[in-house]
Amino acid sequence: MKRGLVALLGVAVIALAGCGNAQGSAAAPATSAAAPSARIVPLTGDVAEIVFKLGLADKVVGVDLSAMGLPEAKGKARIGYQRALAAEGILSLRPTVLVGTEDAGPPPVIEQLKGAGMRIVLVPTGAASVDEVPGKIEQVAEAVGEPGKGAALAATTKAEIDAAKASVRAGAKKPRAAFLYLRGQSKTYQLGGAGTRADAMILAAGGEDAGTAAGVKGFKPITAEAMVKAAPDVILVMKMGLDSVGGEPGLLKLPGVAQTPAARNGRVVALDDLELLGMGPRTGQALTKLVTAFQQR
Repeated sequence: MKRGLVALLGVAVIALAGCGNAQGSAAAPATSAAAPSARIVPLTGDVAEIVFKLGLADKVVGVDLSAMGLPEAKGKARIGYQRALAAEGILSLRPTVLVGTEDAGPPPVIEQLKGAGMRIVLVPTGAASVDEVPGKIEQVAEAVGEPGKGAALAATTKAEIDAAKASVRAGAKKPRAAFLYLRGQSKTYQLGGAGTRADAMILAAGGEDAGTAAGVKGFKPITAEAMVKAAPDVILVMKMGLDSVGGEPGLLKLPGVAQTPAARNGRVVALDDLELLGMGPRTGQALTKLVTAFQQR
């Protein structure tokens, strides 16, 4: 590529396509303040980031694998991957509250934890729109007993999101951006489209989702035909995913990628996994980076 990577940031693991937005029910109401004996287990990486941002790292006794890229997660017990949790490991940590999004699962494990008397709060993923992120933060904060801190963090995040959206040049041509989900270890290579967190981020940053425009709903395997049809001006990836395929050279070897306008012009944007798709406290910062990258010629 001519200009190489537009952005490379830190590493985190995240589930990709939190598309649901129904709020789960809590087994018990949140208290007004975090109890000194609170033992919190965030079930998903995006929720873990919010809890850490609220200053409750010392109350967290376990995290899932998608949170392991966060500095505060080092040394914490691991409870598996957010979509493939095991009840036994979680119960062994003696948590007082479990908080996650509806991505947490599988459902039988969530039901097993509820049956064991665990207090579980599930909040929306925020996948539909970046405007849902402040509310998501407030709900997580309420669940862990820090509504005041949650309101402050939500307000800061909202201001950053609004500022990023306002920086999009009015009337400018929208670049077509394709989000590629890459996991080289499992040979999983997918093109994102409608209903994904990436779609929401691309739209908020003033772009057009190339996958959505090509008729993709959710995710579909990358094929030469799909990439040619999508014809993205920009390719958007998570940093860990790019690393897993061997960086830029490996990306170019995937079907159809080298034939896209994005590849020919060296327009690849790689962001930290949770920053890009976490729909959390760094959403405004991620949007600002996307707006800048999208507006480059």
